[in-house]
Amino acid sequence: MGCWGITALESDNGLDAVRCVRYNLPADGQLDLGEMLERLKKDRWNAPCDVKLGCAHTSPMALAEIVVKYLDGDPGSLDYDEEWAAEDNKFRSGTSFTASRASLRDLRDYLADTLKYARIRAERQIKAGELPGGWFDPKDWDGWQKHMEGLIHRLDGVLALEGSTLELAHPPAPTVPELTM
Repeated sequence: MGCWGITALESDNGLDAVRCVRYNLPADGQLDLGEMLERLKKDRWNAPCDVKLGCAHTSPMALAEIVVKYLDGDPGSLDYDEEWAAEDNKFRSGTSFTASRASLRDLRDYLADTLKYARIRAERQIKAGELPGGWFDPKDWDGWQKHMEGLIHRLDGVLALEGSTLELAHPPAPTVPELTM
């Protein structure tokens, strides 16, 4: 496993999860969080790590980061535009991205439990004179915890919305031509 940052999108595991989701993007552009989560759970390379292991980079964490990209209106940043990726499915081609309250809650709880157990494991590591969370630099351990808290907070914000089906992406507003006089 390799990583070059604190986010799942900065790790081999996270990019493997993104590749799995990209490969399975629906042709109709109607993305569903529950379907994506199930696809990752069934994929032998991307099955979620047991939360009690407190793994730093997991497929559900990558999926949460994908959700945040959509919430921020930036799914295209997940796409490759180079010639070699011309035939790849594109995240920006999604016309909607919905989640049932239950699937969003499952994702949120997975992140919260992973963070909880990572902190418990880190306490033991510190007592044993080891690096917390397996990070080489304590600032990365601190940054990873803050990142996880931020992801959880963003998902909590969506869960605070009304409705049993929650919209994670909105189609761009139509452009209105300017009136010229």
